[in-house]
Amino acid sequence: MKPAVACLLIAIAASAGASPVSFTRQIAPILVDQCLECHRAEKAKGSYRLDTVEELLRPGDSGEPPLVAGRPGEGEWMRLLLTHDEDDRMPKKADPLPEAQLGLLRAWIAEGATFDVQNRQAPLAGLVERPLRAPVPDRYPRPIPVTALALNGDGKVLATSGYHEVLAWNPEDGKVRARIADLPERILGLSFVAGGPLLAVAGGSPGRSGEVWLVDLARAGERRRLASLRDCALCAVTSPDGRYLVVGGADNRVRGFALPEGRPLWDMEAHADWVLALAVSPDGRHVASASRDRTAKVFDVATGSVEGTFTGHPVPVLSLAFTPDGSGLASGGSDGEVRLWDLQGTAKKEGSLRPLGRHEVRVLGYLDPATLVAGAADGGWLGLDLKTRTPGTRFTAHGDCLTALLLRPQSKGVLLISASHDGEVRLTDDKGVERRRWVASPGW
Repeated sequence: MKPAVACLLIAIAASAGASPVSFTRQIAPILVDQCLECHRAEKAKGSYRLDTVEELLRPGDSGEPPLVAGRPGEGEWMRLLLTHDEDDRMPKKADPLPEAQLGLLRAWIAEGATFDVQNRQAPLAGLVERPLRAPVPDRYPRPIPVTALALNGDGKVLATSGYHEVLAWNPEDGKVRARIADLPERILGLSFVAGGPLLAVAGGSPGRSGEVWLVDLARAGERRRLASLRDCALCAVTSPDGRYLVVGGADNRVRGFALPEGRPLWDMEAHADWVLALAVSPDGRHVASASRDRTAKVFDVATGSVEGTFTGHPVPVLSLAFTPDGSGLASGGSDGEVRLWDLQGTAKKEGSLRPLGRHEVRVLGYLDPATLVAGAADGGWLGLDLKTRTPGTRFTAHGDCLTALLLRPQSKGVLLISASHDGEVRLTDDKGVERRRWVASPGW
């Protein structure tokens, strides 16, 4: 007896008397995790897609049926999963599926390949139940990096990233106001919607999944998931008027949502590599994206149409900031260079600067039309006088890589709120005087 046939009989025998295999709970997670990356609408290798139930039943270029209900020995799925020819075997450039997963696929097909779904056109990724969250510790055993910041409209709530949670702080005294748990493992994008109380949250588990949420801080942290992604969401911004949310991620895509309902508006593979940062224009009509593919782009927020592509950086682009009047854009690269772009018709580069030497430019922001703040991977940051192209105010350096920066206009000057990889948050005025600092990890 051939080994493959023996395995089939064992799988069928083992399944006898047991609960039927569930497509939603057991099969869809395998397909999303192992196959979806190469067989989705934007890629569809071999002209085969499995991003929906409807699509996965359609043959690809071979013309052969992907599966034959009741016959696990037939169909392109099992042929390509079991072949010994590494050039043909699926998944490509990866280890063969574990026997446990192959056994589930065989048993499900043998049982008739039934789909326990209501809508066969719904995205397959949306059918997969999110994994159980790890418990949030009462006290963190050590400080964790702060990877995202957001300040509400009246300046009384500062949201920071936590482990499977968002932490809400009182910036006046650095005390925790609230903890919103049951969220993605890593929180990498935070943005209040029109000042709050709604908070957009983006993150996920790197290499495995991404999520986008709306959290209502006025209702004990009630939350609603807007999207499940195949890889981590890395950044998020909302328009000043609260009408739009834009999210970028490690799947190279930029997505727009209508707020407050969270309805998807547009979704495009805008870059050839990760989308590392986003910035929204002061009038809320445009959003800029920075990517590891060495480009920056500007989009129309409402439609997602590309308005400009900037290709001057020879390295990944890490940070972005619109000028206060929206007529220009600053972008920072991993080589320490800041480039200034004119957005008025010509979309040309106005100049380039190296205010931080060769250190990665991790954060950018405008204090005023003539002063750009740049922060580096070594924790150092300073104001840059754009008229003279010389360094201005030097701010207190963090002890680790800068990860986030907020600029908050005050009655007198601007308050700068910065965060770093060592978990520290600092409040500094625009003269470089530190007002407050604390470690944004409960228990520290």
